[in-house]
Amino acid sequence: MNDHIVILIRSFSAFFILMIIGRILGKQTLSNMNFHEFVTAVILGAMAANFAFNEKIEVIHLLIALSVFTITSYVLAKLFLKFRNFKMWTEGTPTVLIEGGLILEDNLKKII
Repeated sequence: MNDHIVILIRSFSAFFILMIIGRILGKQTLSNMNFHEFVTAVILGAMAANFAFNEKIEVIHLLIALSVFTITSYVLAKLFLKFRNFKMWTEGTPTVLIEGGLILEDNLKKII
């Protein structure tokens, strides 16, 4: 089969697999993503792109890897909802920089 056709088919396949995973994991905009969701999105996109252009990667290997990351992300999301301390431990807590119209310089120094 022509290389261009193979890349085209693999690219469409990777896109549709990511669309299905996106529906499973739920809708999030970039501004609402937490750290683990962002990392998961980047990893899934990189794996799909690699699958589209690297003919040495077998479909079953891609499906296993995507399944692992999808399940891991789903389980983490459920754990974050159930155990707030776990979420704060893994993601940290926000740092207040401005309070009551005043800049908190000590907090600014902590994050720089």
